Amino acid sequence: MSLQPAYPILQPEMSIVELKQAITEFDTWLEQQISSCSIAEILQHRAQFFDILLNHLWQAFQFETDTISLNAVGGYGRKTLHPFSDIDICIIHDDDLSATDASTLSDFLTQLWDLGLDLGHAVRRLDDTYLACREDVTIATTLLEIRHICGHENHQHQVISKLYGETVWSSEAFFVAKYDEQKGRHNKAQGTAFNIEPNLKNSPGGMRDIQTITWIARKHFSIDDLKDLRRLKFLTDDEYAELMECQNFIWRVRFALHQASNRPENRLLLQHQAEVARLQGFGDSGNIAIEKMMRQLFRAMKRIRELNLMLMAYFEREIVPQKKPNIIQINENFQIYNGQIHAENQDVFIDRSQIMSMFNYIAIHHEKVTGITPETLRLLRQVRRRLMGDLQDYQVCRELFVSLFKNPHGMGLAITLMHQHGILASYLPQWREVVGQMQFDLFHAYTVDEHTHKLLKNLYKLTQDTVPSDQKLAADIFERFQAKESILFAALFHDLAKGRGGDHSELGAVDAKLFAKFHGLKTSQQQLISWLVEQHLLMSITSQRMDIHDPEVVKTFAKSVGSITKLDALYCLTVADIQATNDDLWNDWKASLLTDLYFATRKALRNGLENVLQLRTVVREHKQEALGLINADETQLVAVNRLWKRLPLSFFSNAIPTEIAKYTLGILEHESAFEHQLSSTEENVTEPPSLIILDDSSVKGCSDVFVYTKDRPGLFISLFNTLSTLKISVNQAQISKTKDGYVVEAFKVLDFDGKPIFSDQRRKQVTKKLRQILDDNMSPPKKRPSRHTKNFDNKPTIEFIHSKKADRTLVHILALETHEFMGQIASAFRTLDLNIHSAAISTVGERADNVFALSNQHGAQLTELEQIELQEKLVKSITSTL
Repeated sequence: MSLQPAYPILQPEMSIVELKQAITEFDTWLEQQISSCSIAEILQHRAQFFDILLNHLWQAFQFETDTISLNAVGGYGRKTLHPFSDIDICIIHDDDLSATDASTLSDFLTQLWDLGLDLGHAVRRLDDTYLACREDVTIATTLLEIRHICGHENHQHQVISKLYGETVWSSEAFFVAKYDEQKGRHNKAQGTAFNIEPNLKNSPGGMRDIQTITWIARKHFSIDDLKDLRRLKFLTDDEYAELMECQNFIWRVRFALHQASNRPENRLLLQHQAEVARLQGFGDSGNIAIEKMMRQLFRAMKRIRELNLMLMAYFEREIVPQKKPNIIQINENFQIYNGQIHAENQDVFIDRSQIMSMFNYIAIHHEKVTGITPETLRLLRQVRRRLMGDLQDYQVCRELFVSLFKNPHGMGLAITLMHQHGILASYLPQWREVVGQMQFDLFHAYTVDEHTHKLLKNLYKLTQDTVPSDQKLAADIFERFQAKESILFAALFHDLAKGRGGDHSELGAVDAKLFAKFHGLKTSQQQLISWLVEQHLLMSITSQRMDIHDPEVVKTFAKSVGSITKLDALYCLTVADIQATNDDLWNDWKASLLTDLYFATRKALRNGLENVLQLRTVVREHKQEALGLINADETQLVAVNRLWKRLPLSFFSNAIPTEIAKYTLGILEHESAFEHQLSSTEENVTEPPSLIILDDSSVKGCSDVFVYTKDRPGLFISLFNTLSTLKISVNQAQISKTKDGYVVEAFKVLDFDGKPIFSDQRRKQVTKKLRQILDDNMSPPKKRPSRHTKNFDNKPTIEFIHSKKADRTLVHILALETHEFMGQIASAFRTLDLNIHSAAISTVGERADNVFALSNQHGAQLTELEQIELQEKLVKSITSTL
């Protein structure tokens, strides 16, 4: 329906309060109409309301209408004014302003600020306006959309006439500037909008991509609206309708986002998504409503980006002078035209196998191809809509698809273009189901399809000449792996069963095996691909949750893997998968854990699994190597052995020899200094102060924080929370209790920037804070909760893991990391009088993923009843603050 608003009647005597009330009432009225009216009308009427308001205020100041003008620019100029968009205005005057006019103008702007308007403004002489446009393409772009509100009418026409001409900016220079600007914006977003918090304005496929098309078209073709591109044959009627539908959907989401956030927000943050979905009419059913909205949003942005790329290619050919084309003929159907693959005739894709052939040619000629010509992209879009089934239905297509994955460069530009232009979705029905699908687990930063695409790209990067040092092992393994396509197909399917209900790994394994069989792969490949999909999380879970230095853990993992071929494939897949999950998830610590597990498992597999070194053998070897590093004399050797007898075996099995040597010497020197202090003072001191070691060394990409102190209730939790409030993340913690009531606690930590603590000043700050907690009885400061916390259920997952040690029970606790999380766990442990022997701590995104080794008050494994009681208390304790 067409909206006929009743604009408020503004009276000269109205106060600021009354004008504010008029703005509020009109915005409220518009919000009430949003569900039944076109968003374009809503935005246009809001702009027209402010035209009336600004005109009313301008007239009250009685400016000289023949020399000065008030103009709308930017989004306000094009009448797309969202609830909290800036009111962008440009005031132009012919000559220098008199002191009286300048004062009056200042009063006018002050009144706008008093109204609480988010004002973007510029005041310039007409000649200075031209100069500003010439010096800054952003100003020129803003003024392309200048719209007269009141005052001197010719200023608008004069500015547009200059900008449409070639004297201020030539069409070629303007196009190049805006195209470069867009490329930079896309690169900043890493080429995708498919992350959990997309930017509606600046992400690829966002509003700015449509605006860029509009600005270039206005500048070069002197048109007012994108609909004129149909007349100029740049857009078909269907393409224009598609572009407008996508734009209107994003406009509606942004309008609702402004309502939900109550501020000029462009990024669709997690905490606003449920409310935006509700305002958009998707319902209030939590994640289901969010997922439905986000899938539509991602698909709209994908289409906008595709149409933008097509139009920008057409514009470049039209605006930028073309040199003699460089043409490389591939065959009778395809050629490479100035670096872009081009279909020779419009009927080529009637033979569906030619679609797959084209992407194979892109891989084969990877050094010469940079993209697809706009004409070919248009043909591809048309045939994509006409498909009556899946491309994989055709035997030739299946053969070409396998050929692409076997090609050394198939996962380069070819797979990216197949992903961007919907060909993967046209080939695999499973892929089609996950396009734009959200992952509500906090540490996946991308949708399922984008995450999988990144995984394939990460595996491809392992084949490049330059590989980061922490990925060289994976690169070496991948390079010598005989059937790389097996790993790539497993990567393709590893998450495609998400969202169906049930275990996505098991469901995906079934799909992967059927796919492999349907595509004629060997039986051994079918089995490997299916196994990799089903077990794709096994290595990351084992390395991050279990004690990988425990021979029993390695033995169990090795039995699950079964062969070095599977181990090699799983290692490569795991490394690439972690990096594709979240840009901040991969670090030296995770790399070292996976590397250690890989080599330990490979040794176990080669030794027939049964010859894994037992714990006491490991301890003996570690002690011998540490003694060699200490190089103790006979007296010192006695002291070392006396200390080591007080320490449990876990201290020696979990620490590497260099750490054992360093910690041993540190404790002995610390105790010696304390004994010397006692002999030289009459003070009644019975216990030494705590020993804290935090030096400039790093092990496996982490800093070591070592603490030796008298045991007391809640000690581990206090230390953990103190490090947390210092914005230091704990990657692993090992607790060892001595036989005389002391504890040694070793933390592997990263500073706030994800790196070891390199600064001496920072190390002193951390040590001072820990000493205050340990020796001065200060309470650790409370950590502020994350802004994400309130948007996700905090129901913990608690799992008891079998332990081969008769006096240990392993408990895995997965929950949202809040500032009170460790205290809640400690409360449950203390209630049952449990002992903490070790903790493997991993914080992934906002989720704490920890494994504790516990014993009951009798020093034994927890009984079944004790496990049930602990689980109940943990759930109650962790959820008590919800």
